[in-house]
Amino acid sequence: MIIDEKDIFMFVFFPEKLDDEKRKMIESNSSFDEAVDFYNKLKLNSQKELPSSVKKKLAEKIPAYNLPDVILLYPLVEPRSKTQNSSRLAASTKELNPKTTTKTFVDKEKEYLIKVMNYENETKIFVFSTSDEIVKDFELIIEPKSLTFHLADNSEPLTINHTIDAEKIQLKFKDE
Repeated sequence: MIIDEKDIFMFVFFPEKLDDEKRKMIESNSSFDEAVDFYNKLKLNSQKELPSSVKKKLAEKIPAYNLPDVILLYPLVEPRSKTQNSSRLAASTKELNPKTTTKTFVDKEKEYLIKVMNYENETKIFVFSTSDEIVKDFELIIEPKSLTFHLADNSEPLTINHTIDAEKIQLKFKDE
């Protein structure tokens, strides 16, 4: 069984919606502890004023209240691992370049979280809503190169056949 980033997100934010077998696997395997801890801290820091569902209802009832159709997400500064040794022995440059890198982006209200995972020859981008919404019909714009991708929803990660270097990400929603 494969546990991916979405499974770990669901484990922390919506454990009741995660398959029991996956939940037990995450609980019993200490290799997931760092990722679980990261999402736990994010969940604790997610103090939202209003959920987006409430904002949508307000926009329907009050014409002067407009929902933003573009949401900016910026990199989240992740603390260095405590197990990482500050001194390094000499090694070839090939060994110093990690094969997998991860960067996390959040918006100001912490309603959306995007995880960009660069592997050796591809990138997977996971889009999460902290209010357990299925995010539908949106564009993902990755800066600085303005790479634009349309997604019908966020049920599957976006896979790109090369690595990317994202500085900020925009979610742009379609007008209904």
